[in-house]
Amino acid sequence: MNTTTDTTSYAERFIAALRRIEDDRGKMAALRRGLSDGTQRTAWPVIASLGMDIGNQAAITVAGLFATHPVISNARSLGQTCRFIAVDSGLASDIPESFDKRFRRLIACDTVEEVTGQLSAWIRLAKSRPNRVGVNYEQLFWDLSGWDKRSSAIKVQWARDFWSSRKDEEATSTPEVTAP
Repeated sequence: MNTTTDTTSYAERFIAALRRIEDDRGKMAALRRGLSDGTQRTAWPVIASLGMDIGNQAAITVAGLFATHPVISNARSLGQTCRFIAVDSGLASDIPESFDKRFRRLIACDTVEEVTGQLSAWIRLAKSRPNRVGVNYEQLFWDLSGWDKRSSAIKVQWARDFWSSRKDEEATSTPEVTAP
């Protein structure tokens, strides 16, 4: 049994379930409340209705982020998404210092809970960009699900994609955004 394929399809089914309730404003509001420790229990019934365990922090986080900004892309990782947010196209050679510092705070996080706080700000930035920067929520779910065991490798991948060289960027154009 291939766990990567199983987990990926699991994530794919979860994102598909989120897309099915995307127009339900009440459920989306409840999922956004899942991003805060104080109101997280509001999201539990919706998370459970989507077939997820209410104790699955990765599911709660991804659902809350999706509810904040339901624009999906095929970016390699969150690092590439952050780069596109920082430079508005991904092809500029210089990342503004403020985004560089913000990204360094993100990859300094040790726990999923710490990452959640940083991710919320990045997703709000993605939402505010005129070029509709999307997020690969399936990959993000996979990354957050494995954070406790693979955080070092995940951080390295995100960092590679964020600080990729100009040559790498030209080979990889803007990630395709899937319209809701």
